[in-house]
Amino acid sequence: MAKKNLVIAAILFAVLSISCKWINTVRPTSKGPRIDLTTPATGLDVQVQLDNTQTATNKISNDGGSVSLTTADGSSFTLDVPANALEAETEIRMTAVKSLDGAPLANNTPTAVQLEPSGLFFKEMATLTIVPAKEIPAKEQIIFGYEGDGRDYHLAVVDPKSKEIKIKLMHFSGAGVGSGSDSAWAVTLQLQADRASARIAQELGELVQPERLKRLAGENSLSDNELDEKVKSLLDQFDDQVVLKQIAAAELDCKHAFKALEDLIFLGKLNQFFGASLPDDFAEKGRKLKEIADQCKGGAGEREGKSEGKSEVVGSYQIVGGLDDFQTNTAVCDIMKPFKLTGGGITMQLSGGLTGTYSYTGPFNANGTGNYTISLPDGIGKPGTMTGGGAGQITGDKVYTGTGTEKYTLTPIPPCK
Repeated sequence: MAKKNLVIAAILFAVLSISCKWINTVRPTSKGPRIDLTTPATGLDVQVQLDNTQTATNKISNDGGSVSLTTADGSSFTLDVPANALEAETEIRMTAVKSLDGAPLANNTPTAVQLEPSGLFFKEMATLTIVPAKEIPAKEQIIFGYEGDGRDYHLAVVDPKSKEIKIKLMHFSGAGVGSGSDSAWAVTLQLQADRASARIAQELGELVQPERLKRLAGENSLSDNELDEKVKSLLDQFDDQVVLKQIAAAELDCKHAFKALEDLIFLGKLNQFFGASLPDDFAEKGRKLKEIADQCKGGAGEREGKSEGKSEVVGSYQIVGGLDDFQTNTAVCDIMKPFKLTGGGITMQLSGGLTGTYSYTGPFNANGTGNYTISLPDGIGKPGTMTGGGAGQITGDKVYTGTGTEKYTLTPIPPCK
């Protein structure tokens, strides 16, 4: 075991020697553990506006049927429901989507519809066929779905053999297609990796924490070999579903390379902690990400430290917007690091990065927490939007609670400190 740990340490040192110096000049690593072993993953929520003047309805029985809609711009949507998919005759409504804010797309007007009743479940897969009025090149197509009124935005399941856009559905609500540049696809992959990271961390916590309690109580527990095998399976998933997607995002947009390097190093430390062997290509991944990172030097969204000859990736923005009484107009020097928004006596602390969490405090003992998502379709250093949502309360003689969604615009500004 001692020799194995020395080998792991040597490989880690090789990667760290080519990557950590770069990370420290690009973005300081966050304090404390990056990963939460107790909190489950949260999805990306988007803001949906419907065009209720463009709708179609039809009653679908157990024998199956279809609903079709052609929107004002000439785009067509057809939902085909096979026989035996529904228990009873159901009226299905299809409504055109006017805009979709907060999604990692090239613009907020994709070709999409919302299907109701929300949550309707099919025993057999239904098929939504979309023919956009304006052709979207296949390599730019981002085909997506969401739940309810905009919850859990995700890539949709499509028929891989069809030249047409055919989305396979087992339940409602929304689905559509938009265009995405390389940077938009990179953000999509980054979001997938973030969600996988949180999910795998949760599973790791669910494995090791009860196991620790059993051993402390002297109860029956897994053998060391059984525990090692289960941990190794989760670490392999982290490599496949987090690190590889981070690398793919970095290949599309080099600004994601530092995040990929951080997760690669974190994977190495987890393997070292649990006494597992590193992936065979661990060092090669580190070298590859270093090369991608070097390509970013001197590009948009960076500032040059002339005296030290260093490049630093930054995202300096004027952030304007909010919800109700909270309206901010704040200059943020780097959205990739923790930052603060103020307005109306309220102070909001955000974790930093394209997705994250926030907390706020304000007058009358106001306080709350939530999640936010930043969309930069053309990459860091270009205009974008941010949406946030969560729960809050005001405490006094009585406690008043509420929820809401904030909307912001991000306008690039010169680098600042």
